[in-house]
Amino acid sequence: MDAIKKKMQAMKAEKDNAMDRADTCEQQSRDANLRAEKSEEEVRALQKKMQQLENDLDQAQENLLAANSKLEEKDKALQTVSLVFFNILR
Repeated sequence: MDAIKKKMQAMKAEKDNAMDRADTCEQQSRDANLRAEKSEEEVRALQKKMQQLENDLDQAQENLLAANSKLEEKDKALQTVSLVFFNILR
């Protein structure tokens, strides 16, 4: 009878330990899921920021092309005026 009681106590202790481990694993799982959700939120925010930066870059490149185009036009006009002025001085 003592052997059965000891066996039952051992099984109860084993069950309690298993339940404690299960509770610990569940808590770790919840914590990991929260961290994953936060990381996903951060990724989404960074993707949004990256998209905005790409849009800003595109706009800046378009502005640069337009400015370069205007600069080339002004440079050509200056060269034309310089040639006319140079020819007048001759």
